[in-house]
Amino acid sequence: MPERRIAERFQTRVGLRPGRAAARHEMLFFLRRIALLVGSVAALILAGGAALAAFEEVSYWRGFTWALDTVATIGSIPDAQTLGGDITKVVLTIFGVGTMFFVLVTLTELFVAGDLSGLLDERRMQRKIAQITDHYLICGFGRVGRQVAKDLRAGGVPFVVIDDNPEVREFAEEEEVLLIEGRGSDDETMLEAGIERACAVVACVDSDAENIFATLTARELRPDIPIVARAAVESSERKLIRAGANQVVSPYKASGRTMASLALAVPHGPQSSVRDAEPGGDAERAAAAS
Repeated sequence: MPERRIAERFQTRVGLRPGRAAARHEMLFFLRRIALLVGSVAALILAGGAALAAFEEVSYWRGFTWALDTVATIGSIPDAQTLGGDITKVVLTIFGVGTMFFVLVTLTELFVAGDLSGLLDERRMQRKIAQITDHYLICGFGRVGRQVAKDLRAGGVPFVVIDDNPEVREFAEEEEVLLIEGRGSDDETMLEAGIERACAVVACVDSDAENIFATLTARELRPDIPIVARAAVESSERKLIRAGANQVVSPYKASGRTMASLALAVPHGPQSSVRDAEPGGDAERAAAAS
């Protein structure tokens, strides 16, 4: 079944996708740094324990606890009796205490920088997305994407937005929009947005090339899903159809047709009215609905 194939493909993914949320990148950086520092401390204690056991002619366990006592600056074990033991304790004190200090600084930086809270927010977002079904995927949250989201919200239809523009995040949080930071052309992004449970995809990125790649990705992951794509130029319309889009909308052509029809139908006289013919307005919504 397609759902099973998609789930297996998602589970076999390794690593992070490009354009991942900054909070996750920073969090992984801190975790790697902490792991490196902790590993360095552990290696230093193990090596120091072996050196103390050899110089002081005691068991390795005694040397290990002696090295741990020195690094932890407890001072419960008497001083070494040999020159080699004294040198080992000095090395453990300098490098061990210094490394422990860097561990504490890294942990403090993790909390102060706010990356942990950002990661927790992303986790909550992922849990919310995992709970919805029969939703729409909106690739791109520019003027057109925001209008699509507005109309879907007005109709009580659930949706998830996919966009890699960092400036979009603040607006999405204000509007309480479910946002996945990434590109619709990325497999992992689409899978994380729940394409296996979605009912349709709207590719409305400002770039026609990105819309084509997003359409190809969506069609590969879900051969049966309806796809509505935006095209800025006429040549892109044919490419989007070949890529797998069911419907292609050109905001400028739709606006031009509406303006022409209104100009032909406008009565002679001083009466006038204002119509929303900009991309993302009534003209485009009518074209998208068709």
